[in-house]
Amino acid sequence: MIKSFLAVMLGGAFGALGRFGLNILFKQSGLSLFWATLSANVLGCFVMGWVYQWFSQQAHISENLQLFIMVGVLGALTTWSTFSMETVVMMEQGELFKAFGYTLMTVTACFTAFWIGMKFN
Repeated sequence: MIKSFLAVMLGGAFGALGRFGLNILFKQSGLSLFWATLSANVLGCFVMGWVYQWFSQQAHISENLQLFIMVGVLGALTTWSTFSMETVVMMEQGELFKAFGYTLMTVTACFTAFWIGMKFN
């Protein structure tokens, strides 16, 4: 059990660093941080779809490796809470159309990216 916790913890550190790196990259590019969140979520969903399908075809993949990648790395890279916060802030600022578009774009792009990721195997 301790190995499972360590796998998730270590994977989470890598995913969080990736997420933080995307924030820095987008901020330095002068783009709004919601683009970093959208990119992290779409990228994470694509990789999750690909890895999910690949793992389902492999009998020899250890549970700890699955936890490291799926729960740790990808769980920390993607972020529902930041997406939710950004959407509510847009709404509070009276940007209802932007908030609706962001929500629609995020959900559609993430499900599509996951599905495409699954088809890459």
